[in-house]
Amino acid sequence: MTTTSHNIRSTPFELQVRKDTRFDFSSVDTSIHTEGNLYTSHFFNALSLVAPLTEGMLIRAIRKAQPMLEGSEFANDAKAFIGQEAIHTREHRAFNKRLEELGLDAKATLEEMEQGIKEIEATKTLQEHLAIVVTGEHIIYAFTRALLASSHRHFEQHDTVRALFIWHSLEEMEHQSVCDDIYKHLYGTGTEHRVLYYRSLTSTGNLLGRIVVKLIRSLLAQSREPKKGELREFISWLVRTPGMGTIATKEILSFFSPRFNHWSRLEEDQKLISTHLKHI
Repeated sequence: MTTTSHNIRSTPFELQVRKDTRFDFSSVDTSIHTEGNLYTSHFFNALSLVAPLTEGMLIRAIRKAQPMLEGSEFANDAKAFIGQEAIHTREHRAFNKRLEELGLDAKATLEEMEQGIKEIEATKTLQEHLAIVVTGEHIIYAFTRALLASSHRHFEQHDTVRALFIWHSLEEMEHQSVCDDIYKHLYGTGTEHRVLYYRSLTSTGNLLGRIVVKLIRSLLAQSREPKKGELREFISWLVRTPGMGTIATKEILSFFSPRFNHWSRLEEDQKLISTHLKHI
């Protein structure tokens, strides 16, 4: 069953585009910037390297939808979403350039991902493209919420790199419901849409996961030999303390609960956003 009535905007505040946000990465003098751990550092490096490509895909989809949103309450959200993602792209490119200066070369893997994205966009309708964006945004949201809700800000990480990821994460929290709202406004809700979401999340997650793993392996091959215990510490960081991967997996799976609501933890989410703004 499909419901085609217009959706009600669920974002509980007006989104901000922080155009003046700039990070100076000149003091980042090593690509191993998280507690000296090779694996954790390259995990974050890989996420930054893919960010301009994923953000570009999100932006293009919402831009295609913009003419259909004119006169609706979602028009400003779409504009702000594009603005936030564009600034994310700019700052991650700056960090990625610094990683390149430090001797990391990821061109071949990123070109592979870019080609995969082009193939997806060339073969999908706008509805399918937006479904990919909705589920892709939720995957990103899941990891960013895990970052903010965990004790990550207390990690020994280069201050500027930590600030980059915290800032990006809090803005992902802010616009967590925008793409889902837009999809529902244009296409409705119902079982067929949930099925499309599930298929989209599976394909998007596989592409993103495969590329991130490939990037990490490439970065590891260009770095020093791992120290004893580093891999064990990274795995523990993912699954136990703070359990970034475990928290994110739960968030991703919750999306398919019949009771799922983006802002069901409104007070907690707003507190996470306001608290972390102080650390930028």
